[in-house]
Amino acid sequence: MLEFTGERLIPGQADPDLWNEHYSRYLFASRLAARKRVLDIACGAGYGAECLARTASSVTALDLAPDAAAAARQAYGSPSISFLAADARRLPFPDASFDLVVAFEVIEHLENPSDLLNEARRLLAPGGQFVVSTPNRLYYAETRRLAGPNPFHVRELDFDEFRAALHEVFPSVTLF
Repeated sequence: MLEFTGERLIPGQADPDLWNEHYSRYLFASRLAARKRVLDIACGAGYGAECLARTASSVTALDLAPDAAAAARQAYGSPSISFLAADARRLPFPDASFDLVVAFEVIEHLENPSDLLNEARRLLAPGGQFVVSTPNRLYYAETRRLAGPNPFHVRELDFDEFRAALHEVFPSVTLF
């Protein structure tokens, strides 16, 4: 079983508000996943892949850590979900392999977020969608002022930086 260290959200081990914040992203994306080939980048404990699989035709869920992918497979394994260990910056799939790619709370863990964004673009089939989230550096720093910075975050973005990074890679961007 995985332990909540602050790097990955583990169901039942995190504050309810934090859990709701994370799980709601997957509920949002699940409405877009119906009958689609879905890639969940940085799936962590796997709860999100399970949520997406309720409507998707298939879900490929990956995490950099082999132990996280194995724990997710054990907890949420099903015929419609494949869990594997892979680096989000160099994904082992052919171009245009997925109709929906999700990457929640992962680009802040990377020195160069454009590596992941370019991979997501490469993997999207024509008409595909990429749904991504990252903490807003300004808001996040304020909410963590007592706890200090998250040691797993390499580079946090503010709203304008996030929007600019997306526009560098994607021709159409909608922010919520």
